[in-house]
Amino acid sequence: MPTFWISYTEISKIVGRRPEPVEVVGTGSMYPSLYWDEVSGGPEKSSTEGVLEYRSSPKMYRYFEGVKFNNKEYLKPVLGYGDMVAFSSAKTREILEKEGKNVNLGFIKRVIGKAGDTIELRDGYVLRNGAVIEEPYIRTARSTYGGSSLAECVKVTVPPNSYFVLGDNRKVSSDSRFDLSFVGDQDIQYYLPLSGQSIYHSLWRDTKSDADLSGTSTLNSADFYSKLPNLKSNKKLEKSSSARASALLNNESTTYKLENALSDAGYKNIVTGEFVIYGHFTADELWENMQNNYDTKAQLNNPEYDDIGISAVLRDVAGCPTQVIVGHLGGYVPATYEESMRESWSNAKTNLSEVIPSWEKAVGVTGVDQDKLSELLNLLRAKQALVDEVLGVMSRREWMSDELENRLRQDEANSKRASELAKELSGE
Repeated sequence: MPTFWISYTEISKIVGRRPEPVEVVGTGSMYPSLYWDEVSGGPEKSSTEGVLEYRSSPKMYRYFEGVKFNNKEYLKPVLGYGDMVAFSSAKTREILEKEGKNVNLGFIKRVIGKAGDTIELRDGYVLRNGAVIEEPYIRTARSTYGGSSLAECVKVTVPPNSYFVLGDNRKVSSDSRFDLSFVGDQDIQYYLPLSGQSIYHSLWRDTKSDADLSGTSTLNSADFYSKLPNLKSNKKLEKSSSARASALLNNESTTYKLENALSDAGYKNIVTGEFVIYGHFTADELWENMQNNYDTKAQLNNPEYDDIGISAVLRDVAGCPTQVIVGHLGGYVPATYEESMRESWSNAKTNLSEVIPSWEKAVGVTGVDQDKLSELLNLLRAKQALVDEVLGVMSRREWMSDELENRLRQDEANSKRASELAKELSGE
């Protein structure tokens, strides 16, 4: 979805020599440079999305198409890497219409690639003509992931008279990675050269350590947990989420499902949920991403959940570094058992309390096969212990664990054997 758009006036036919304020309205795709100011009104709730929108008024130059003379263009600005551009096109109008917004609004983004450049997104970085570009203006290092128009580890060449543009807050920006695709030169109305953005330098990052982050996860789980005071971090759920993340990267998601991972991790007696997000995220970015998504926000606020475990797994998939973040949520829901079921197990307890002592009287009696008797008593006592355990689970309103259910299935064979032994011993 577009998270930054602009409102603008008709471009003058006269070349703009001085920058002028351009109203920017959006959810933060050009953060930290364009955030909000008091003059523009600051943040406010969007009536269409229910999320915070921000207003800013950067001073930008009108983009003049130039004058042609003797088949040559004069006075036309030459855009450079890192320049901000404000534009409107058929694509922006289509995107805004889909979202029920004013189609006359435009977008504002940053020039990353020009005609003839090859762009690639890999391991969270942006590569231009094969080299990782330095980006002090983006919100966090190594935060760029692919989209519908440009997937990760795929190279694309910018066509003539076009630009590849990105927002600075890569997690919330609708740009050339997605439906927007390339921006045509004819669609640009305003621009602000990188050299004229010194006013924002204090808001930008130090990029010295960006290269050192390659091949590592940017997510700090503890920082993410701290944002969820109503949920407790759970080691078993961390284990299950890690196992599921590995299965997803290994293309085994259909054979190794959530329930498999939870069972292997030993997390029982629960109601569970799962969220899956691809890409590189810090704790703050992941939190914002999930809060801006109805489904994941609902998951985090679901009162049925008590525990959470989250894992970020980074792996090379077909030559492309890929990270998947999996979160597992779990909560306890008391079990309910029908009264007839409780009564049946209570009767079994009463019956065993009478049967076992009667067979114990035969211990040491001449003519009674003591080996068979011993086997029978062991089976009956094991049954008695199982009955007591089941009744305890029922009284505590717990769910039957997988281990207990397995023992109950085995008990069917044991009960059959006990009946056979009782008949044989009674006939002696």
